[in-house]
Amino acid sequence: MENKKIDYILLLKTILIFVIFSAVSVFLFAAALYFLESGYEYSPLFATISIAIGCFAAAFYLGSKLGKNGILIGFSVGGIVFIIATLITLLVNSGAVSMHILLRLVILMLASIIGAIIGVNRKDNQKYI
Repeated sequence: MENKKIDYILLLKTILIFVIFSAVSVFLFAAALYFLESGYEYSPLFATISIAIGCFAAAFYLGSKLGKNGILIGFSVGGIVFIIATLITLLVNSGAVSMHILLRLVILMLASIIGAIIGVNRKDNQKYI
């Protein structure tokens, strides 16, 4: 029973890490766009990169805590975040599908898989992919 409680705490910490890193990235990109007085045509790309940074951090943390199956952890984190981000995008755009969905999938999956593999294989853990 206690083992499930630890899993829920680990899940909540992973979600918190994702939210913090994504929010900080969004804030930094928004500040850069504001101070450079550039247009907002790059904001979808910056939003995707911000989410990818959050995916990387969350998958790195989860991979380092679990210590194995880096590719599966990264695939899971990236897939879940992609589904949630796509559903939010569809709700905001009134069901319109954009051409950036495939690019978002590739970026999020790569960031989370790389983060989880690095997390599993960091110097303290040194296991396998």
